Amino acid sequence: MPSIASVAAQLHAEGGPALLPDTCILLDIIRATYRCLGGCVQRASELLGMVTSVPPQCRLILPSLVPGEWNANASIVCDEVRRHLSKIEEQARHFHDACHVLAIPLGFGRPAYAGAGLADRLYDLSKQLLDNALILDPDTGCTTRGVGRVIAKVPPSKQGGEVKDCVIVEECLELTRQLRALGFTRKCVFCTSNLDDYGGPAGGLHPTLATDFAAVGLGFTANLPWAVHEVRT
Repeated sequence: MPSIASVAAQLHAEGGPALLPDTCILLDIIRATYRCLGGCVQRASELLGMVTSVPPQCRLILPSLVPGEWNANASIVCDEVRRHLSKIEEQARHFHDACHVLAIPLGFGRPAYAGAGLADRLYDLSKQLLDNALILDPDTGCTTRGVGRVIAKVPPSKQGGEVKDCVIVEECLELTRQLRALGFTRKCVFCTSNLDDYGGPAGGLHPTLATDFAAVGLGFTANLPWAVHEVRT
């Protein structure tokens, strides 16, 4: 994994925008159907095309902890999708049975959601984005500052817990800080759907984090479609 300084130098040389998602965004791609995350799969597919084009239209940057978190949770989420598809298939079967008894004509047949292979395809799409990302090397300074957030109960550690989120934020802030010092003017966009920890009492990004993000010119988005829109404009 490259250092933050190495990634900053590469991004500055390439001159394209950077998208920095946390783990939940990559997992949202897998669970998009049962969480009804409109546009998520389409934008994920478009983002893959952007990051794999030559030259890349956008760089996907992952904080150092994201791959490990993804590997620990992606298969579990994929199983949840399979159970969801089996459940709605069973519900559809009961619907068709009732319509048959009551002689209600239907213009469509019984669905077979579970056998469509959707869960595996969503898993693969998320994994392809992971595999085509630049993954930051752990940074001692960022880890120290992340722990400091936990001790001081500074968001995203509102209750003095979850050091991983704090380290992720510090790595994203540090990368953006170094990019701006090099004269980088393109967008750097952070993305998380974890508004329980990142959100403020009045909605949107927590004011403390908003100040931190604004200081380095790091944008904030709360879902993948929003993030892809931002790096395109």
